[in-house]
Amino acid sequence: MMEGVKAYVLSVTAGAILCGLVTSLSGKKGVQKGVIRLLTGAFLIVTVIAPLAKVKIQDLQDYLGDISLQSEAVVAEGENFANAQMADIITQRTEAYILDKAASMSVALQVEVTLSEENPPVPWAVTLIGALSPYQKSTLEDFISGNLGIAKEEITWK
Repeated sequence: MMEGVKAYVLSVTAGAILCGLVTSLSGKKGVQKGVIRLLTGAFLIVTVIAPLAKVKIQDLQDYLGDISLQSEAVVAEGENFANAQMADIITQRTEAYILDKAASMSVALQVEVTLSEENPPVPWAVTLIGALSPYQKSTLEDFISGNLGIAKEEITWK
């Protein structure tokens, strides 16, 4: 299909150049110039319209169907990419939020956040790695469940 479009554009361009040359060689004024302009205009119209008459509607429908399928695939790929980026941002911000609270408690900690399968994803579970006192663990668990909505059962300590 693209080869046909390329050939069409080339034929129309060549026809326009030919018409321009013939018109410029015909002289400046007079009846002869008017007749030549009329004939070159008719030639250019035929050059533009004739190939369009040969286009089969089924070919056009097939071409448009292919474009539709390709566009759906591109949209799906874009949505997947956007969802992956959103999940990364949510994970990073959640981890940073927890680390900031741990730092305010003077606790060194590693955080691994697990997101839900929902769209958009939400923090579902968290794994905390570090040595904390029972009081610090309890305080941090309360903070995480209260501010992030992660159930205490989904908070794992290592």
